[in-house]
Amino acid sequence: MNVKAMSSVDLNLFTRTKAWLPIASGEARLALEVQSKQLHLDFDFMGGGGFVVARREIKRRMPQDFEISFRWCGRGPVNHLELKLVDDTGANVWRYERRDLKFTGRWSKMVVSSRDLHFAWGPAGGGTIRKLGAIEFAIVAKDGGAGKAWISDVCLEDQSFTAKPALTRSRRAPHWITLDAGAVRALGGLIIDWKKAAPLDGFQVDGSLDGKRWRRLYRATRAGGARSFVSLPNTRTRWLRITSGDAVAKAVRVQPFEFSRSPESFWPSIAAHTPRGWHPRWLLREQSLWTPFGTPDRRDCALINEQGMVELAEGSCSLEPFVQVSGKRFTWADVATDLALEDEWKPEPKVTWNARSWSLEIAGQGLSDHSLRVTYHFTNHSRRKLTAKLFVALRPFQVTPPWQHFRNVGGVSRIERLSRVGSVVRVNESLSIHAPAEAAFGAMTFDEGNLVERLIEGRLPSRDEVDDDVGFASGVLSIELKLQAGESREFHLGTSTTSARPFDWKAKLSPERWSCANGGAEVLRAMHTAMGHVLLTRSGPALQPGPRRYTRSWIRDGTIMSAALLRMGCADEVREFIDWYAPHQRADGFVPCCVDRDGVDWLVEHDSHGQFIALIADYVRFTGDEVPMKRHWLRVVKAVNFIERSLEANGLMPISASHEGYLAQPVHSFWDGFWTWRGLRDAVWLADRLGKKTKWQTLMERVRESLARAIQGTRAKKQLDYNPGSVEWADFDPTATANAITLLDVPEQLDRTAIEWTFDKYLIDWRRKRTGELPWTNYTPYEIRIIGALVRLGLREAALELLRFCMSDRRPLAWNQWPEIAWRDPLAPAHIGDVPHTWIAAEFVLAVRSLFVFEDETRQQLVLAAGIDAEWMKGNGIRLSDVPTIFGRLDFSLVRASASSVKCLIAGNVAASGGLVLRPPLKVKHLEVLQGQAELRRNEVVIRSASAHLLLHT
Repeated sequence: MNVKAMSSVDLNLFTRTKAWLPIASGEARLALEVQSKQLHLDFDFMGGGGFVVARREIKRRMPQDFEISFRWCGRGPVNHLELKLVDDTGANVWRYERRDLKFTGRWSKMVVSSRDLHFAWGPAGGGTIRKLGAIEFAIVAKDGGAGKAWISDVCLEDQSFTAKPALTRSRRAPHWITLDAGAVRALGGLIIDWKKAAPLDGFQVDGSLDGKRWRRLYRATRAGGARSFVSLPNTRTRWLRITSGDAVAKAVRVQPFEFSRSPESFWPSIAAHTPRGWHPRWLLREQSLWTPFGTPDRRDCALINEQGMVELAEGSCSLEPFVQVSGKRFTWADVATDLALEDEWKPEPKVTWNARSWSLEIAGQGLSDHSLRVTYHFTNHSRRKLTAKLFVALRPFQVTPPWQHFRNVGGVSRIERLSRVGSVVRVNESLSIHAPAEAAFGAMTFDEGNLVERLIEGRLPSRDEVDDDVGFASGVLSIELKLQAGESREFHLGTSTTSARPFDWKAKLSPERWSCANGGAEVLRAMHTAMGHVLLTRSGPALQPGPRRYTRSWIRDGTIMSAALLRMGCADEVREFIDWYAPHQRADGFVPCCVDRDGVDWLVEHDSHGQFIALIADYVRFTGDEVPMKRHWLRVVKAVNFIERSLEANGLMPISASHEGYLAQPVHSFWDGFWTWRGLRDAVWLADRLGKKTKWQTLMERVRESLARAIQGTRAKKQLDYNPGSVEWADFDPTATANAITLLDVPEQLDRTAIEWTFDKYLIDWRRKRTGELPWTNYTPYEIRIIGALVRLGLREAALELLRFCMSDRRPLAWNQWPEIAWRDPLAPAHIGDVPHTWIAAEFVLAVRSLFVFEDETRQQLVLAAGIDAEWMKGNGIRLSDVPTIFGRLDFSLVRASASSVKCLIAGNVAASGGLVLRPPLKVKHLEVLQGQAELRRNEVVIRSASAHLLLHT
């Protein structure tokens, strides 16, 4: 047998210094020099954290399995060392980490196998690197400090299993095959093709290093189908022996390590050998988005994806439809799909499969008793009788893909036991699914073959109950359909047999209080869907920013979601959140950034203290309910005292990681400063309301002045024309500046020109990306927050331009939602945070509300219509009814009375000392006051009465 020798290649990376690019975060420093075929790294973290990176571009095709070795030496504090491989697109990174490395000054050799490299980030979402574009050596701060490192002799060794093994087999039963690789090799599994079918009584795989002593690697107690897939993760052996009783294997293919690195690698390997549509779309490494359904008072919600695949409980199995019509089987890949929401806004999603003569609608709903229901509605669109079968498969997959992995969420879910008793299918004894009595059921183990192949052959699995040691059992519910022309039938699966009605979202959110003409109606529908998503992703009292990946409760996210809830009339959920989160405060007053099912996350994020105070004040302003304020007053005092003790000599809060980008190097974040300022301002207001005497006004002014001084100082030092995000990085962060404007009403202490240029610069780059002039890979819909800032700055057209883009880039469009990360390629199998990301949903609610109404707390004014489109006033125009504000409940309408006039009606119990300010999207030449007190100032109308009837002549 010809066994290919492993080849080692010196990558010859150290020929010239200019070939290497130094990269450093924040204020860290890195100098590079190539000497004597060594790369010298001279680094200094300048008393902080972060990372330094030496990067070199190198183009070459990578083997399937490989090792990279190099020699290194370092002097300095304990830090982390990383090797990163970047592919030829520059967007995907694989990483190997050696943590807590001692830089002792002694040379050593480091060997990194492709098995040790893990996908880090990028639109590829996983898999292996095929084409190398660059190699990076990174030193990541632990102790930080200054030091030196040397790297030399970087070699690449091809370890791919490319030779054809020597094969021997038995001539008669019991049948066996032995494979000899010629040397000990790493492998990941086997694909076995059987001459007729896999043996009913199973098969066994054994391995040996010396051909004498054998150990069992795999045992299938039952088997079936024409092909078997065997997972042998991280196995090293020379000989393999497959024993199969009476069955004969006609071909055995040895697979590399990546074949079964994990279940999330193994299943895509299987899907690659089956027709498109047999497996969920994410197994083909294509993005498939999802949306939740359920009720606001459940601990979790269900999901449905774009193909109609349903997951009823977090991390549970999938319910996947298949259809047979006139002997032909249909999967998601064989039909056109339409997506919708009930009444175009309720968080009750639908997926419709459309074929030439029939359609299948899959709809998810939460019911009034908080149970879940999935409805399968089949319609015969032909002119003659139609016979069909509806199959709903239960398989070990989740709706969220593996690139969303967190805890037990994302990718494959184990099914070890599957059974049906009566009308109830039980999965792992933890999930009960109630099915129609007329539905047939069958279950099978993983080794018995592919469930879809069985369905195509017209055979249902024969057992009602299976136990699967592999953990990949599957089952199917089957329903016979005989429909006359135009006839429909529907079936329900759910978490109970209830006949309860669907949850009343209309009563909960009262969408009739907001109405608008033309394109504004669609915006308002999306706003109400977003509000529903905020409620759906709750877990009891905990507000969470996502249905799966982000099932944690951050005070930051919760404060913004609470702000949206209050402004949409949902106050009870906010009170419950306050009462649940508050007791997690530390005895010294520190407010944790995050709480979840595992307890408190004590990561230092110094925006949290101000957010906690602002949350309580916001609740009191909108409801007048002082009970939570009094109940948690001592916690407010502790939070203020903690802020005061924590302030540094410069008047800023200490460094923290309150932005994801600051995790590698915590910084003095102006985001923290803005929230601290807001929190102290609200603490003063709460104290005044309770009649408490404090010195907090002085403290608030100190923070305000220090923050303004730090921003101006950073701009001067770095020669910036925009508002920076932090002291150390001086980063361009318009979303953080937008947050300051919505919190603090365009602070006079900040340079107005710099603020305006921050958003001008953002818009210039944003437009260039939209036209393709500026390359981009992804963006974050947190940018929705900028809409509200533009409105407050008087930039109506820019705000509407950004709003129109955000509406056009809903993902998917019909489900009125946004992920945290939106990739340019919507099918890229890349991490998206979560979808819907309900912090972003809340920001959308706040942004849209600001178009119609927002509070200017500094001037004690209620501002109306500052961001609306003139087209929205046509027809029935704009009408707001009983809308909560901090000054009272508002009734407001703005309707075209003629081609040259607009009628404005204001009622309610609004009492704003600075009046109501109307900023319509037209030039007002003359104001006619039919009722109330109002005056025209430039192009805005100041209204001094609680009610008014005005005619605006243009």
